[in-house]
Amino acid sequence: MSERQLKAWRDAGLIDADTAERIRAWELTHSRPVGLWAIVGLGALTIGLGIISVVAANWDAIPGETRLAIHFTLMTGFAGLLWWYLPRAAAKNNYFSDGLLFVAAVLGLAFFGHVGQVYQTSSPLWQPLLAWLVIFSPLLLLFGRGWPIAGLWLAAVVGTAWSHADEYGHAWAWGQHVPQPAFPTLYWGLIACPPMVVAAFAAFMRARSDRPAFWRLLEQLAISVILAGISIAIIAGGWGSPTHAALGSIAIQSLALIGAAAIIFRVTSTRSGTATAGILAAGALLHFAQALLVDLHGPIRSPWIGASFFVMLWGAVAAAAIFARWRRLFQGAIALVALRIVILSFELNDSLLESGAGLIFSGAFAIVVAWATVRISKRYAPAGGMVA
Repeated sequence: MSERQLKAWRDAGLIDADTAERIRAWELTHSRPVGLWAIVGLGALTIGLGIISVVAANWDAIPGETRLAIHFTLMTGFAGLLWWYLPRAAAKNNYFSDGLLFVAAVLGLAFFGHVGQVYQTSSPLWQPLLAWLVIFSPLLLLFGRGWPIAGLWLAAVVGTAWSHADEYGHAWAWGQHVPQPAFPTLYWGLIACPPMVVAAFAAFMRARSDRPAFWRLLEQLAISVILAGISIAIIAGGWGSPTHAALGSIAIQSLALIGAAAIIFRVTSTRSGTATAGILAAGALLHFAQALLVDLHGPIRSPWIGASFFVMLWGAVAAAAIFARWRRLFQGAIALVALRIVILSFELNDSLLESGAGLIFSGAFAIVVAWATVRISKRYAPAGGMVA
């Protein structure tokens, strides 16, 4: 803690001189040698880069079986270290245990790629990813504590679904000459549902685990993926004319969102749970409403439609954030709404004069929105007011 901050607190009457002195003494005894750790980290990074360079220079000269044996030995060593350390990790540094888990999981993931390189296998990407999930999910979900493990596991889940969908050209390739699954409506509906399942599962586990912070992180990451996906779908929604099969798939996705919202609302009896369920329900309704509109009307060229759905989605997120007192999320949602309106001004104006007037209006609007956002967030979503 800086001396200037202590002085500011004391001048504001928040603490007295004795309290400031005790804070200084505590910080002195608990301070971390950041510079020393930075040098140690730099040295470790340098050694690691050197080892990688040496191995890369002689990669072709090392037999494939030897490389796999070394790789497997490293994995075995990390497995032994985890077996010894993880039961004692609760009383130690959580970041260190997560670091060990992360390295072990990445080594395992790289091993599948290494096997494919040595034996020249042609398996699609989703197969080794799925095998990795089956093997490492129990380890990561039973002992993970921070965002690196939550993010790695969720990225693997989404990556598996994405790579499987890639065999069929993704959903936007409908109507093109690409192979299609046997039941396209059901397939394209379910392949987008893993983030909804993860969000509901993480909310269910929060109250039933001794690591609620980890499950809360996993739930938040899943909700972020869902919002990103719905936003992309809204932006691209008017580019083509979906078939009835596509509309059916979107209906399945919307039902999955509603189901996840119901589970989160049921198992999380807090303002946070209610707000999260509201966000998912609003996303489901808007996702299906836009698809239905495009299905009935055909491709919509007016920029107003996509902008309106985008603003409604993130307006709902902002409203839920105010309800749950999520200050940063509220400010971020309002910033996205203002940015979309600024982009809309470019889309609507063709001439230089109209573009200039639109920019003036959009800039003034953004300033007003920023001012209102700060005032509202200070009153209804004060800093530190997030409800778990």
